[in-house]
Amino acid sequence: TFNEPVEQLLYLASEYISENFSIKSPKSLVENCLTIVDNTKAFNFNKSFLSEIAHKLFPLDILAANILTLSLQRYGQNERSLFSFLESTDHTGLTKYNKQENPFYNLSCVYDYLNFNFYSFITSKYNPDFSSWGSIRSGIEEVERAFETSINDYVKVIKTIGLLNIFSASGANLDRNFLSKYLEITCGIDNAGKIIDNLEKRKIILYRAHSNRFILFEGTDLDIHTALIEAGNQLSEVVDVTTLLNKYFQFAPVFAKLYSYEKGTPRFFEFVISEYPIIRTPGGEIDGFVNLVFNSKIKTKEIQDASEIQKEAILYCFFKNSDDIKTLLFEIEKIQKVISENKDDKVAKRELENIAESQIKLLNHFITDSIYTNNKEVQWFFKGTQKTIKDKRDFNKLLSQICNDIYSATPVFKNELVNKHKISSSIHTAKRNYFKALASNWDKENLGFDEMKFPPEKTIYLTLLKENGISPIREAFDIAKINKNSSFIKLWKVSEKFIESAKSEPIKISDFKEILNVRPFKLKQGLIDFWIPTFLFIKRDDFAVFGADGYIPNLSEENLELIAKYPEKYTIKTFDIEGVKLDIFNSYRSFLNQASETKIDNNSFIETIKPFIVFYKALPDYAKNTTRLSPSAIKIRSAIANSKDPEETFFEAFPLALGVTFKSIQNKKLQAYTSALQIAIRELRTCYDGLVQRFEEFICNEFIGKTIDFESYKDHLQKRFSKLKKHLLLANQKTFVLRIDSKIDDKKTWLNSIAQALTGRTLEAFNDEDEITLYEKFKAIIFELDSLTTISKSDIDEDNEEIIGVKIDSFFTAINPKIVRFPKNKAAEIEKLKIILRKKLTGDKTADIAAVLNLLKELLQ
Repeated sequence: TFNEPVEQLLYLASEYISENFSIKSPKSLVENCLTIVDNTKAFNFNKSFLSEIAHKLFPLDILAANILTLSLQRYGQNERSLFSFLESTDHTGLTKYNKQENPFYNLSCVYDYLNFNFYSFITSKYNPDFSSWGSIRSGIEEVERAFETSINDYVKVIKTIGLLNIFSASGANLDRNFLSKYLEITCGIDNAGKIIDNLEKRKIILYRAHSNRFILFEGTDLDIHTALIEAGNQLSEVVDVTTLLNKYFQFAPVFAKLYSYEKGTPRFFEFVISEYPIIRTPGGEIDGFVNLVFNSKIKTKEIQDASEIQKEAILYCFFKNSDDIKTLLFEIEKIQKVISENKDDKVAKRELENIAESQIKLLNHFITDSIYTNNKEVQWFFKGTQKTIKDKRDFNKLLSQICNDIYSATPVFKNELVNKHKISSSIHTAKRNYFKALASNWDKENLGFDEMKFPPEKTIYLTLLKENGISPIREAFDIAKINKNSSFIKLWKVSEKFIESAKSEPIKISDFKEILNVRPFKLKQGLIDFWIPTFLFIKRDDFAVFGADGYIPNLSEENLELIAKYPEKYTIKTFDIEGVKLDIFNSYRSFLNQASETKIDNNSFIETIKPFIVFYKALPDYAKNTTRLSPSAIKIRSAIANSKDPEETFFEAFPLALGVTFKSIQNKKLQAYTSALQIAIRELRTCYDGLVQRFEEFICNEFIGKTIDFESYKDHLQKRFSKLKKHLLLANQKTFVLRIDSKIDDKKTWLNSIAQALTGRTLEAFNDEDEITLYEKFKAIIFELDSLTTISKSDIDEDNEEIIGVKIDSFFTAINPKIVRFPKNKAAEIEKLKIILRKKLTGDKTADIAAVLNLLKELLQ
């Protein structure tokens, strides 16, 4: 499941070969082979280790052994494939190779073994080196077509070059001198130099000077060397170094290891190439910049001065001489120009892209060597002081020193689960559980976590709170504290300062986040998302929190999560209750029969504002909507209804509603202010009773003639309509009479039932217009019922009643057919007319024919 180190495999192979092969190694040849391989720097092995195993590996040469081991790692199964090779009995194996043709089991022999035993994989599309093996096969075919003699020697060269290009390190020195000597010593080719020349002339192989090696060349009509010279003549000298460097320079952010180890906070520095010293604030995951300045027109003093005034974590690196870099950039631009002009020549394009890639690597390597090797042409500056960097270790150490200087207030927080820019999805779950424990179990030891279990949320609690002596448990008016020796003390103080700053006006919690996002803290987002909700919860009694829907009296786990996720949607307002404000606040508490306070917190505000809100909600709808109140009472009602901030309600909205200024309250008018508030509240509380009283007075004044009690006027109305024939009444009349005759003995309930029968709404749901409508409808229906009562008292022949009714209906039809379907708002007039007609038809002399004519005239209009 893992790759064994190459040294381990070579050691195993050397021990096996020395015990199982009786061939004696030619000492001088092995030493010569070892020397030329060591000079290539193709593999990062200790020379003494190579010397120790080189003789034991014979007949394998050290280079072939190394590449064989790497290839078996890539295409086979590590040591299993290695021992399969060592015990192989086929013609390509170690025991069967041709010792007459090959003094050593060399790279061409390795090629034959791999091609024979791993052919199916090598020729498949899953092989990462598929194209390179294809180039070797193409090269061998080209040799067979181009040469008639010494073909075997030519093929050996192709195989050797091909495997070296696949497996050797990119910085290896595999030049002509190495290749010819290797071929002579290990492959037995006496005229190796001549064979290499012939292959070059036929353009089967090509030497790349920039990478110090030969490559297999598939051939193209383009003379690349000439094309590059011509492109150089057409291009002008590189002037804009920075733009080209940003295009080709590739450098990953650097990690400040020492600082991160000591503080627990990972710090990353980004490389920035510019023509002038940058002025930039690090953000996100980046904590600082390494500014590489390339500009031959500015002086060292300008860089030093810019560094001196810089407050951020920026390390300036000034390249005084950039001629070599300009040369490399010019070469890359030449290559790019030739590529753009020969896009259709795939072979030339691929070769040019390989050259460009090598040049870009050389450019990156050159810059890296310049900045890490104490080059006199490179100067480092931080805060106006020149720094000396001898190697990468010095460089990284300096970055850690910069972090200690710039981010001096960053606390020590060694929790890799949280202290990072982006936390994992599993920690999001832990965060939710942590907030749940904090909001629900804040009054329990260790937030109620099981002593024997250590889930990530408990680890967060231990490292963030307990380690720093911070406890969410607070007695009444006890001040939240932190261990004085904690590294979080500076963070604690600036957090308290933020809460203090919210006394004058509400402040967004996102402003708090901004403070922690920059120096001298520059906390990681993971820690910020835990710290802000945690600190606000611990200090929750000192301020009020407001969201999109207004005041949040209690911080729940959902609130804490949302504050961490959307801090810009929440604000806080710290209570600033001292002096006169405290007196006013205690006057409210006295008004509510609550004890006076010496220090006000969130609980006090909730306890005091709650009775006002409960009072408002308990008011009937009439009291919430009527305008039959004083302006002060209406404004007080509005202030309570729209209350979102208890502090604003008590110290701004209420005084404004009562027309009192804060200054006048300070001038010993607190008692008058409290009295005015009591009057306004009383007015709101009693306005509904006033409506009920006015309804009573209307009944007594209009229909009784004097003021009497509820039982008396109820009895009067019941007797007034006692002789009505209810089965002859209209539906609304019948409902009204039934409500009057109700046995309800509660005045408000009885009156509400009467009002509901007439208007469809109870008195509690009335508005001001409904009251007028009630009186009008009450008058109308009483008149109708009185008329019907008169008829009921008359001496009417019951037997003739149906005949009289038919005659009256015939009378209406004869006059106008529409009248019998006349709208309901004329029902009273029709009833009056019917009463008079009935009297006339029954011979009642009191029937006035003039009244009939007047009523008819009104109905017919």
